[in-house]
Amino acid sequence: MLSGFPRRFLFAAILLSGLLLLSCGGNEEASKTAENVPGVTDTEIILGAHYPLSQTPAAAYAPIVYGARAYFDYINSQGGVYGRKIRYIVGDDHYNPADALEATRKLVEQDHVFAMVLNMGESTHSTVYKYLEEQGIPDLFLSSGIVKWTYPVVHTRFGGNPDYETEGKLLGQYIAENFKGKKLGLLVQNDEFGVDGERGLRMGLEGSDVEIAARETYESTQWDVTAQTQRLKNAGVDVVAAYAIPPPAASMVKAARELLNWDVPFVVTGVVVTDIFTQLAGAQNAEGVISVVFGKQIYQTDDPGVQKHIQIMKDFGQGTEASNFTLFGAAQAEAAVKGLQAAGPNLTREGLISGLESIRDWCCSLCILPINLSPTDHRGSEMEEFVRMESGKWVVVGEPIDFESTPGKAIGCKGENQPIYADEGE
Repeated sequence: MLSGFPRRFLFAAILLSGLLLLSCGGNEEASKTAENVPGVTDTEIILGAHYPLSQTPAAAYAPIVYGARAYFDYINSQGGVYGRKIRYIVGDDHYNPADALEATRKLVEQDHVFAMVLNMGESTHSTVYKYLEEQGIPDLFLSSGIVKWTYPVVHTRFGGNPDYETEGKLLGQYIAENFKGKKLGLLVQNDEFGVDGERGLRMGLEGSDVEIAARETYESTQWDVTAQTQRLKNAGVDVVAAYAIPPPAASMVKAARELLNWDVPFVVTGVVVTDIFTQLAGAQNAEGVISVVFGKQIYQTDDPGVQKHIQIMKDFGQGTEASNFTLFGAAQAEAAVKGLQAAGPNLTREGLISGLESIRDWCCSLCILPINLSPTDHRGSEMEEFVRMESGKWVVVGEPIDFESTPGKAIGCKGENQPIYADEGE
């Protein structure tokens, strides 16, 4: 009832309300984004991940997310992405599937993350990837290369590592060319990581005279593989190929050299190309081990991208030393930021995915070759180089091998945002 309220005050209130609505009109789209998109406000973007941050696996893998966080903090120091600062929340999954599920549900249902970046682990992520897919949450640049993440393509999910089947094929071809007529022994992790990698190895060996004479497996939580290494030696193999994570791979090499006095050549997945493998195996024991990489190495201190990463870790790494692990994490974070930038200021999940799918001939600061993505290709890394352990460092041997699904016009990278085109030469 308005009889006690002066009409002129009512008119003034209505007029003021109209002016306020008009004053907000210029930011209507931004306000709509902030209100309706989980994990996005006018000043913040919330990203998440599940990762082992404590207990034994953390020693190997936690530096990856520390590298990513340092890069996000660096971007924040530059003003963020369209004025929004990135908050990166990492749930500790202890490398345990049940804990990964709990951590992921919390990130989605309580922390309301906009997207997940750098989720890790075959068994751990297998418990949550369908949940994230059903929730429509972008699941970006996984620290894993099993084939099912990216084939067939899922709208919301993007790979980080090259897929293990393709990588295995490259390693198999290397063995076929360099160990003709020899007996091969296999050590494979007893999960999809090992299955995909072994399938690729066998594909690469097809038509060769290399014989697979022995095969040993281990569980992902088993880091001592001395017994398996002994059985491979007893089988009389001439070369060993391993689809193993760094600690058991290091156990294999150390046991062969120090306990068994066995100077067998080793060819290992690119997952092993880490500082912790060298530390656990011992540089002298690891001398000559062959593997592959898909990005720059922390030893390349004359490279501007590596120099930039080392400085970012000094400034924003909170005491974490720069390494191949932090470098990998930072590279994936840089790709996520590129997607956020491509999505534009009115940020939505669909806009992020479209932005990522539009990336062509992009050279990140740590890229060897350009990155190309598309609606039918969600594999960010599709090239590798062979490396050999020399004096405690992984040294590149040979030229990059490109297996890009979405070829662009660029053939290489000079540096950050500096693609090389065929008509330019090197």
